[in-house]
Amino acid sequence: MNSFRQLVRSVAHQGLRWFVRLRMWVAVGFLVAFAVYEVKRAYKTELPGLPRVIWQDLVDWKDDTVMGKSYLEKSAEELKTEADGGNVFAMYVYALRRTTRPSPEVRISPADPKVAQEYYEKAAQKGFARAQAVMAFYLHRNLAGTADLVKAKAFAEQATAQKDPFGMRVLADILLEEAKSTPGGNTSIELKGCLLLIKAADRGNRGAMRKLGDLTAEGRVGFTDERGQPILVQNFTQALAYYEQAALMRDYESCKLLALAYAENRIAPVDYVKAYAWNLVAAQLAPRGEAALKLKPDELKKVQDQLIRTKDLADWMSASDLTTPPKT
Repeated sequence: MNSFRQLVRSVAHQGLRWFVRLRMWVAVGFLVAFAVYEVKRAYKTELPGLPRVIWQDLVDWKDDTVMGKSYLEKSAEELKTEADGGNVFAMYVYALRRTTRPSPEVRISPADPKVAQEYYEKAAQKGFARAQAVMAFYLHRNLAGTADLVKAKAFAEQATAQKDPFGMRVLADILLEEAKSTPGGNTSIELKGCLLLIKAADRGNRGAMRKLGDLTAEGRVGFTDERGQPILVQNFTQALAYYEQAALMRDYESCKLLALAYAENRIAPVDYVKAYAWNLVAAQLAPRGEAALKLKPDELKKVQDQLIRTKDLADWMSASDLTTPPKT
């Protein structure tokens, strides 16, 4: 026992002696290695900064070595194998990548709505809320040639029960159509749909925002929320706010509605500059160049004249001599 203690003490003593002798070299080596690490990271990312970058490197290493590739980076065969093996999220991502919605870099070609619906339905049947909402949308809009309003409503209700905003929006659309198809209308069903739209919009669904813009522009009488406060009273300013909120979330239809509203004096005073601007935004967001500028040549001339006058006024106000009137 004593010999073991002596051995431990001897090893510790020798280790301490070597550390004292080499402490400067250890410190210099650490600093050099650390400097090389920082220079390498700054060169690769142009985002030097400590200690956050070290933590981010650890997270990236964990993602790459432990978690593996993201579902958007995996090959079609690998992702399909995981989906067929029962991975719910893999089912959803595989279905998404078989549509035209993702960017071409991650899309699995050719796009096939029926294959997408098949895997969306598999994920939905396993309780995945967003897949339930998408399935409701597919069946409601007949996107894959298999319209079924009963199943669509069931899936939408399941997604809504899990607080999915897209599911709320689809269920609201179904309820509003039910109310409209009822002879004489059904106010209670319509009100339920409107309340779901408000909840979906509050959770960031841009389609719900656009629909609320339509309903607010039309106006509803006697509709109140759970607290008894009036809702959807006709208010053009609020309708424009709904459209703009959706448009700022890159909603193509809302951009077109805003352009028409400002160009045709629908729910806002004529403003050809804003109409022209929203037309340009719509043209950028349009699928396959669908959006074309709707303004007529004489209206475009008015836009140009107004922009020139605005620029001249700005130049005049920024000039040092304000006694000279602006150009007209």
